[in-house]
Amino acid sequence: MKILPLTLDKKYQKNIKAIKATSVPTQSIRPEIDPMPLTANEIDIKNLPFTNSQNFHKNYCLISFKGDYFENNYTKKVKDKTYQGEGLMIKNELGYPEWYDFNKVGWNNLKNEPLDWKKAKPRDFYTFIQANALAEGYETTWVRRYNYNNRKKALATSHSIDSRKVKEPRSKSEKNDAYLDMSFATNLSELLDTKKHKSLDKPITDLKGNLCIDAVVFDTETTGTNTSDMTKQLDKIIQIGAIQIKNGKIIEDSAYNQLINPEIHIPESASSVHGIFDEDVKDAPVIESVLKPFVNNYLNKKNGIIVAYNSRFDISMLNNAIKEHNSYSSDELKPKRYFKVLDPFILIQRIHPYVGAVKRLSNQYRYLFCKNLDDAHDAFADVKGTVDVLKYTLYYLSEHRKDKSKPLTLREVLLFQNGLVPPNIDIKLDAQGCNSSVNFRTSYRPVSIGVDNFHDGYVLTKQDIDELSEKIGEKNVRRLKNEIVDEKIDMKLPNGYPINPPETQKRNDNKGLQDAFYVMENNFKKVLGFINIEPYDNKSKDEIIDIITQKAKNYIHKDSIDFWMKNPNPEDIKEGNDLPDFNISRRVMLEELNV
Repeated sequence: MKILPLTLDKKYQKNIKAIKATSVPTQSIRPEIDPMPLTANEIDIKNLPFTNSQNFHKNYCLISFKGDYFENNYTKKVKDKTYQGEGLMIKNELGYPEWYDFNKVGWNNLKNEPLDWKKAKPRDFYTFIQANALAEGYETTWVRRYNYNNRKKALATSHSIDSRKVKEPRSKSEKNDAYLDMSFATNLSELLDTKKHKSLDKPITDLKGNLCIDAVVFDTETTGTNTSDMTKQLDKIIQIGAIQIKNGKIIEDSAYNQLINPEIHIPESASSVHGIFDEDVKDAPVIESVLKPFVNNYLNKKNGIIVAYNSRFDISMLNNAIKEHNSYSSDELKPKRYFKVLDPFILIQRIHPYVGAVKRLSNQYRYLFCKNLDDAHDAFADVKGTVDVLKYTLYYLSEHRKDKSKPLTLREVLLFQNGLVPPNIDIKLDAQGCNSSVNFRTSYRPVSIGVDNFHDGYVLTKQDIDELSEKIGEKNVRRLKNEIVDEKIDMKLPNGYPINPPETQKRNDNKGLQDAFYVMENNFKKVLGFINIEPYDNKSKDEIIDIITQKAKNYIHKDSIDFWMKNPNPEDIKEGNDLPDFNISRRVMLEELNV
């Protein structure tokens, strides 16, 4: 319950004090107020002496009675971990866990404590999800922007499911062009013709509910992301990873992992993502010597349906290579058609639109399986992760059959993937094409939590600036205080705005950067660039900026803050909280462990 206080008669103050002890959502109750607080389920509001009072209903808004339910029944029950459960919390002077220690919060810590799926119980699962949700909200600004006052769906969902570009061909000239037309409308026109593509009518599970699908899962790493802008050089494939699934089981001996020389420079921006540099591929074969055997011998009908995570990108890259090959070879290769590709990236968004604000494979993997996707952005590692997410989505759809005596077919799964729910799937889609049984308002929430060591932004006080003098030089100190204004320095951005962008919460033009608050590091550093910070004492300009930035880091210690995060509470599933299915996640992981 959250209480919005107004003026209150003295005779009610004692009762209100007791209620406040249970009023902070997902936050530890303050023991100094009530060392042994009641849980939300123990409060009987009808028996409180003032609840029938007209003044109470007039002056107070009761939002929720759940309060610290999750902390008491999940977080504090997990005591054997360092980076999740009670291990994340700092105790107060009375010995009660009160504040989340954000020195421990973060995926780099949490990934060292993956869930033990042989022993895992639902409580362990949801407590891990809470720790991951704290890390997600802390480490990415996506969560702050991903809120129902701003963006109701993840940006990836808007691009991959809800945009007109993916729903319909962009022009008549593209329609049915295998290289260009990957629209849902064209895919559905193919899939709805039951006289075509009979191989798609094969069930995905056997009579015992086990997967019986044949598939080839593949992924690419590339020099960049340009697949269609012909005014620029199209990007090239530099690695292909793949593996085969036969009768629902991975065939380890079928693993395919090939580096490719793109014959062009790999930009540093791309290398920073996948870790592949020019030096790594200089002796690798070119795509022409790899493409034909891979397409004909690996991605063939005999080996089953193609699977790729965010297949719109990988199929485009593959088809670009095929198109280039066909332009000078009489031995033409057939481009791959998108309607015959299973895409866990699309399926998981239709099923779980509010599990994670970021829809990259590695981020979704954390929520679904409570472990790190090792070597993410390596093509072969991504293939293994894609297999797990695929299995999750297929089991989920199979569990949601209306008639359990009828197994789902590949055609039905592909229809669902393209936005049309087959009669035997008991899932309704909303206007954006996502599971309508879940909602954003319950799945992501601004909550009040107690924090310690919480880095909330960048600000320089007068004392901070003065203490920097010996490290950055007096001239740079004067620039920070706006005591030096060079004629060459434009104190405004090119669009005419002052050097402090709109996110600045405090601004005194006479004080320069003193007391100006920035949320994001790149904005803070950008402003330091505008005020012409100079090298000093054998330190480069960038080194000086890094020193200033470190000094400017602002931390909140042992206080309460409002924090946007994924709701980890399974008690809210009935109200639309979008959470992974524990039993399905467990099944996939135990299969991977051959248990």
